[in-house]
Formats: sequence, C-alpha cells, structure tokens
Amino acid sequence: QQRSIHNDGPKSLNPLVNPPDVTRPPPLTLPRRRDCDSAPKYYFELGKGYLRFYKDGLKNVWASRRLLREKLQRTPADDRPSIFRPYYVPRTFSRADWVLLWRVRHDMIRLPLFGLMLIVIGEFTVLVVAYVDSVVPYPCRIPTQIFTALEKAEQRRKAAFDEFEARYPNGVLSPRVTQSVARAHVLKSLHLSGSIWDRLGFLPPGMWQAKGRYRMAYLEGDDKNIIEDGGPMGLQYDELRITCAERGIDTLGKSETELRGWLGDWLRLTASDDIIERRRRMVVLFLTRPENWPQHRDFGVPEWQL
Repeated sequence: QQRSIHNDGPKSLNPLVNPPDVTRPPPLTLPRRRDCDSAPKYYFELGKGYLRFYKDGLKNVWASRRLLREKLQRTPADDRPSIFRPYYVPRTFSRADWVLLWRVRHDMIRLPLFGLMLIVIGEFTVLVVAYVDSVVPYPCRIPTQIFTALEKAEQRRKAAFDEFEARYPNGVLSPRVTQSVARAHVLKSLHLSGSIWDRLGFLPPGMWQAKGRYRMAYLEGDDKNIIEDGGPMGLQYDELRITCAERGIDTLGKSETELRGWLGDWLRLTASDDIIERRRRMVVLFLTRPENWPQHRDFGVPEWQL
C-alpha cells in the first residue's frame, strides 16, 4: 500500500509552541508540462522554479538566524544557551524559541557546503541533493526529499526494532540490554547515524557524543517546553509531524489525530520532575515500538540512562 503524508485536522496555531515559518521550507511552485509549448521551455522553467525555491530557502535560513540573534540579545547574559551546556533550557525561552535555536544550529553548520554547491551547479542542485541529504539545510529541502528521508528513516527504524527484538526477546529490561546496546539502537532507529554504518556492522567511537547526546538534550528541553507552553494540541500539522519523527514515531500514512495521540502518550509516559527518572522512562519508549508502549505510567525502567 502506498504511504503518504495526511493532514486531516484543523490548523491550531500557538506561537509559544510553533517556531517561525522560516524554520521550514518555503512553498515549491513548479510549471506544469502542459502549460509549456516545448520540452526545452518546460525544463528551463522547471530549473528556474527549483532555483527560486533554493534561494527562498536560503533567505529562510538567514531570517531564522536573525530572529535567534534578536532573541538572544533580549535574553539575560546568565540565561543564554551554550553548546557547552546543551541540556540547559533558558528560563526565558518558549518552546518556539528552543526549536528555533536548535534548527539554526543545524542549518548554519550545513550552509557553507550547500551554498557552495548551489553556486557551482545552480538549478542542477536538485539532481544531487538526494545523495547528499545531510548537507542540505532543512528550509532548502524539497518535498520529495523530505518524504524520501522519512521513508528511509521509517524503514531503518523497523529494521532496527526487528534486530533488537530478535536479539533481546525479553525487551528493554533484559539484563543483556546495556547502555551501549540501547545507544546503538537509538542511533539507528532515530536515523542519527549514517546508514553506511549498518552495512559495515559497527558504529565509530564517539558517535553517541556527536549525535545521540545532543538529540537527548534537545528532546528533554522540547518535552518540558511543549507541556509548559500549552501541550501538543497547539502544534500546527507540519510541526506535529516533525516533532513525532524526532521521537521515533512513524508519521507516513498517519492522520493528524493519530500523531497527536502518539505525542500525547510520549509526553504523559515520560513526564517526571526527577530528570534521571525521566531519562530512564525515555529509554523504555525508545526501545519499544510505539504500538507496544505501556498503557499506564507505572512501568518498570532500567537502572541506567542514555
């Protein structure tokens, strides 16, 4: 069955939980073949459409950076975030501010290489981005690129769970499931490490510190702020889909109602005033397929955390 992205719910806009639109890709407008007199004219207009999209995407990256800079200027010096303290959530930050911070970090790292690629090959960039997905800032990703990435991530997550359940049939609380086993699973199931490492059969040293640690820091702050700023019902659909995917929840073929339910379950099941307890609860959900998540909050957790 063909899977697709569905949006069957009303738009709900809460500026405290939804980051600015510029953190996401702009609309992609392309010509229709029947509206062009000839094939050369069609492909010329098609190239112009993609080039216009990438330019608008780069404008979004710079606009996001400007918004973040303005926010940081208004933030007291002792409350500002730091890459050296990734788990620290500024007291003055809303959920929208927290997401803006992390997306700007994500995009600015990728901007130099992607900008060079756009300068060198221009409208032909669209032909190669599928092979270098990780170097493209999020606002510069075309819809098919986003869909393909989601599809690959979900296929990889399924394979990761198949492998995990075959090796550890007793689940996350099995004595054989250690912190290193859990970290390797999370890196694969959240599509944080390159899929080439799956084929090679090992992960390089430091992968968790480079990828997993920062995802955990982001999610801890994100969970906290979503709850404090109004909950998942305030998320618009695009943000809801991104938020679920970041937690290892499949989104393709799922309705908006289903996704709000999954995200609500995640927040309910992981909530705790004790940060250690919350991290241990997150371990259980990360190592369990969402359809098998506990129904109630009184579930067992491991003695270790990620």
